[in-house]
Amino acid sequence: MKAIHNPALDLNLIKVFDALLETRNVSRAADALGVSQSAVSHALGRLRTLVGDPLFVRTGNRMEPTPRAQRLAEPLRDLLVGAARALSAEEDFDPQREERNFTISTPDSMQAVLLTGILRDAAEGDLRVSVSLLNLDPDATLNALDDGTLDLAIGYLPELRRWHDRQVLYHETHVCLFNPDLVPVTPPIGLEDYTRYPHLMPSLRGGLTSFIDDELAALGTRRRVAASTTQFLAIPMILRQAPMLTSLPARLARLCADAMGLATSPLPFDVGDYEMSMIWHRRNTGSPSHGWLRQRMSEEAAKL
Repeated sequence: MKAIHNPALDLNLIKVFDALLETRNVSRAADALGVSQSAVSHALGRLRTLVGDPLFVRTGNRMEPTPRAQRLAEPLRDLLVGAARALSAEEDFDPQREERNFTISTPDSMQAVLLTGILRDAAEGDLRVSVSLLNLDPDATLNALDDGTLDLAIGYLPELRRWHDRQVLYHETHVCLFNPDLVPVTPPIGLEDYTRYPHLMPSLRGGLTSFIDDELAALGTRRRVAASTTQFLAIPMILRQAPMLTSLPARLARLCADAMGLATSPLPFDVGDYEMSMIWHRRNTGSPSHGWLRQRMSEEAAKL
């Protein structure tokens, strides 16, 4: 008990430590915490005295953590997360009685595939929840999870921070999508036809190359990318009128094929599969409303 009530043990010091570990910069840590730089410097001095270690050493323009600071990082972050969870804990959550808005970041390709069930139930009045859908880039996604403006991120998310939790929803692969009236090939499409027709390429960043081009280069060939778009759901409408091929996640491609009279084919080379996951900030792990949302996403993924 004496250790807990030690006047030297200040939760604000742990917040400063965590901010410095994340930003590696006194000025940015101060901005993140909403305090002055001198307050951060003073807190760091107290931490150094308390721990008996420099904790952070200036290297150029960065404050690099010492080995002791690296060992302290995870337990102190867990302490902060536990405190935030305890102070904001919900007793329970009934989605049919309680109003709650969830903010989710996911590509439009997954919005069509994974979220229609929950949106249908909300529209029909079976749920009192509402959903705000965003499509943030990877860095903005992680930052939004941290500052609390985002509840959940869903997609191909290989990078996360140590205080984020992840659950794999399903494994996905890519297939070819085209209009059989304009591209007269019979599935499964061969490599010659795949590289003969122009491609409309989905690209989250608007580029003109992707992993597909790496696979083709390894086979000693290449394709012609006539255009790229960040709007995945515009692709099937374009293919209705243009003699082009595209390579899309398999579930989205089949949904588009069924809805718009298009055709799908396996790719003429093996690209393997990849994990589609949801990630969230660990402070929300024990929240009943957040737990309901994650469970609902798991159920929707199991139906695919």
